[in-house]
Amino acid sequence: MNKNSIITVMIASAAILTAQAKTTAERNSAGDLVLKNDNVTMVFSGGNDFLLKEFTTGGKNVLPAAGSTTHPWQMTYRGPNGENPLLMPRWGVYKGTQAAEQDGVTTVKATWDMVLDDTPKWPVTVTVALPDTAQMPRFYIDAALPEGWVITDVEFPRITVAQIPGGKAVLPIAYGTEYSLTRDGQLQTRYPSVTGSMQLMMMHDPAGTGTFFFSPRDPEGGNKVMKMKMEGDNVSFIQEVTANYDWSKDGRFALPYGVEMGYNPDTWQATALKWYRPWATSTKWGDRTLTERHIAPWVEHADLWLRPGDVNPETLAALDKALDYYGKGVGLHWYYWHNYPFDTHYPEYFPAKPGFKEMVESAQKKGAYVTPYINGRLWDPATPSYKAENASEASCRKPDGTLYTEVYSSKVLNTVTCPASDLWQRKLHYLNKFILDSLGTNGVYMDQIGCAAAEPCYATNHGHGQGGGSWWPEAYRKVLTDMRESFYKPDQVMSTEENAEPYIDLFDMMLIVNSPHNNYTRMVPLFPLIYSDRCVYSGFTYIPWNIVDGSLRYLTMKSLLWGSQLGWVEPKLLMADNAKAEQLMLKNLAKFRKDNHDIFFGGRFMSEFVPGGDNPTFSVPNYQETPVVMGAEWIDVNGKPYYVLANMSADDHQVTLPSGKSVKVKGFSAEKVKK
Repeated sequence: MNKNSIITVMIASAAILTAQAKTTAERNSAGDLVLKNDNVTMVFSGGNDFLLKEFTTGGKNVLPAAGSTTHPWQMTYRGPNGENPLLMPRWGVYKGTQAAEQDGVTTVKATWDMVLDDTPKWPVTVTVALPDTAQMPRFYIDAALPEGWVITDVEFPRITVAQIPGGKAVLPIAYGTEYSLTRDGQLQTRYPSVTGSMQLMMMHDPAGTGTFFFSPRDPEGGNKVMKMKMEGDNVSFIQEVTANYDWSKDGRFALPYGVEMGYNPDTWQATALKWYRPWATSTKWGDRTLTERHIAPWVEHADLWLRPGDVNPETLAALDKALDYYGKGVGLHWYYWHNYPFDTHYPEYFPAKPGFKEMVESAQKKGAYVTPYINGRLWDPATPSYKAENASEASCRKPDGTLYTEVYSSKVLNTVTCPASDLWQRKLHYLNKFILDSLGTNGVYMDQIGCAAAEPCYATNHGHGQGGGSWWPEAYRKVLTDMRESFYKPDQVMSTEENAEPYIDLFDMMLIVNSPHNNYTRMVPLFPLIYSDRCVYSGFTYIPWNIVDGSLRYLTMKSLLWGSQLGWVEPKLLMADNAKAEQLMLKNLAKFRKDNHDIFFGGRFMSEFVPGGDNPTFSVPNYQETPVVMGAEWIDVNGKPYYVLANMSADDHQVTLPSGKSVKVKGFSAEKVKK
């Protein structure tokens, strides 16, 4: 063979080695159906019962030795006579699995014929799709229905995997929360809300050697609950969905999106970046960076927020002192300005407390910006307006016609209002416009929209299909967009509490303060990892009443490193004589943040780290033991990588970066270092 022939063969061989083989679905010698591509192998039993025998992903079979023995789905039906069965595979006749091509993708379909009248002729079909180059399969479910029947609730998929020894769970609760796994217990996250800000769950090895990933791929952001149910050495990953009746049409039900899952032999951070961020940044809420969005200019530069707690001379005196100390550009999130006690008489906020308008004007003259509080979700049924406007017609209805009713520390009943109702949309329009016009504020803070749960609604007069689904976030998207276009000025701000992802492109700022922190949980920066360049956010956790025990300095350090705007502290607490250290650190880090907007506005948070060297620890009451100097890796808007360091102690510390470089970080200050 001549030299040219050898080269030709070598090139051809390399092409064969690097080419991705097409997905196949074929029977093996045991009669099992094997769905396979270069990244994933799934083996479905050829026996008389459904069994996923093998699920190899990321080079590892993630299933227990016996396979995933839990039932893969269960659904609640409702018939025309009031029949209401909860059905699962064992109540049907299993028809086996078959390979099929669907929209150019190789799939495996498993089918059960269910008995809804007198014979088993109403199939439920689970489809597992595996595109040629996919690293994860996607699971779908549909069902045939007799006339007059609907599916009301779905648990799908239900997949049992082997628990990672010593593994922990990472859930999208507020910023992100890590939990220890027990042998028997359950963790869950309710989306979209503060307890489910994103559509994923992960189980990982703290040593960083592997992560199991579970993620509904719902581009409309509809309601769902994601669960991890521990049973001995196994963990079942489960999605629960309250269905919308419109999903059961023309004799067929279909869950309108699929669910992906897989194993990545890497850290949870690397897994989230690999498998969640690309999908999240393709959605309607995540497809634009901050530099591509319109954000009110003053919010872009509001590196520090204060939280005035009332309307009285003491509040004004402390606020004046704080604004003189911190200078112009401070954002003010103002509670307790309205005429009634907090969490009562919603949405009747007027008249404002005497002197509030004048305090707004005084703060604005000092260069501050004011966003007063309202609630974007609740209506007090004892208010005159509830009766006069027949607001019960706008309230969310349970299947039995009763109202969702919530009680907070005020002990007052509050009904959950349906955001799709015309009355509530008009009410939000009126409240926002009246506050902006009559009080001259710089925006409005609408509580609970990004925080509280989306409730299924079974009213027939709100313009949405009965039940759950995506109509809830769609309704808020509509009203917020309408207000933005009709009367909000470019420099006026919409903000909300917490960070449910379907709303991040609608608000100028989202306040994140509900992250759990206790002996059995740990806050982790999952949200910044995905959305730091898509969302302006403020806060870290609720501010404790004792801010001089190191807790505020810890919160300030962590807020800066995770990309949050700083502060959100009550001026009377902050400007007390015993809080000089807290005042100084907040001022220093706010200035550092303002000087580095190329990092913190449109840049990307990449990871958090503990610097080495001279870095003692400090026990933060009600939080954790922490090194006094912490660090984060960021990429600025021009793609340049940096280390950001913050020091919560009064002393200077010479610390070591991951690169090996030694850096001095002064007390109560921050530094950045080019990587």
